[in-house]
Amino acid sequence: MEEAEQRLRRQREMKQDFEDQMALKEVILQAAKEEEETFKKAMLAKFAEDDRIELMNAQKQRMKQLEHKRAVEKLIEERRSQFLADKQREVEELQLQQRRQGCINEIIEEERLRLLKEHAAKLLGYLPKGVFKREDDVDMLGEEFRKAYQKRGEDCEEKGSS
Repeated sequence: MEEAEQRLRRQREMKQDFEDQMALKEVILQAAKEEEETFKKAMLAKFAEDDRIELMNAQKQRMKQLEHKRAVEKLIEERRSQFLADKQREVEELQLQQRRQGCINEIIEEERLRLLKEHAAKLLGYLPKGVFKREDDVDMLGEEFRKAYQKRGEDCEEKGSS
């Protein structure tokens, strides 16, 4: 009987040990599940934070791109303005040069007419073609000169045709 009691006791102890082992295993599994759940929540939070930071960085990057785009557009506008200002300056310089050349041409023409008035009568037979650029150049030198000039021209034509 004692052996039967010992066997029963051992069976109960073994059953108790088994139940304790199963409970311990259940506690370990529960702790592992809780740890896994905690890890899962922590990783989800970390990924969410990473996504938030990435979105913030993407927003900053978009803002930088817009800022760069505005800066480039401003530079292009400045270059365009500079180009237009340079063109305007060139046009003004050309107009100034044309006015200067016009004044120079006017002075030359006045001097040509003055020299013709002073010396044309003396050089009537020696004036080359092209000295009188306009019809009224001859008329301004007087009626006498005009007649002598026309007579000279007729004489030259007769000599040339004979």
